[in-house]
Amino acid sequence: MTREEKAVLKTFDIACEILTTPDLVLRAPTEDDVQEIATLANNHKISSMLDSIPFPYFDADAQKFVEHISKPNVGECVFAITNAGTGELMGMCGLHLIDRRFELPHMGYWIGEGFWGKGYATQAARAVVDLFFKVGTEDTLLMSVLETNQASRRVIEKCGGEFWHQDTRYSTHFDKEMKVDHFRITRESWVGAVAA
Repeated sequence: MTREEKAVLKTFDIACEILTTPDLVLRAPTEDDVQEIATLANNHKISSMLDSIPFPYFDADAQKFVEHISKPNVGECVFAITNAGTGELMGMCGLHLIDRRFELPHMGYWIGEGFWGKGYATQAARAVVDLFFKVGTEDTLLMSVLETNQASRRVIEKCGGEFWHQDTRYSTHFDKEMKVDHFRITRESWVGAVAA
């Protein structure tokens, strides 16, 4: 790890603790989640909304993902989104502190199709944004979304995200460059979103 990467992590000194919302528990993913992750992520509707999840998505992909995020000092804080009542896995949400976009830490998430439209993505995203600003010292967080993903755009706006600019990124699902909208969340815009 470089000196610069260590400096970044010092500004966000956290072990990915458990977060709770009215309906969710966000916790570290484990080996026990591999099959559920693969089942949820193996959905073309999910891969079509993200630039990083392939389709089909196999158990081996989920295993590699869990192994990666379990390594210490990787500059990521990733949460399994689970149902507070049943413990059922619903998706993933995470902060990426070293693997920056436009020199900014960024956050991403996805929710299994069966849980769409119920406000779970908003609860999870807002919990992680709140953690970022409470624990970290940085003042801006980036969230990005494919131009076609209007549902995620609304989630980002509910977190105080303000449109910044658009570029293109390669989509493994479409096997081509796709338009991506980038949003910045500042401490000020987050406070405004919480107060709204």
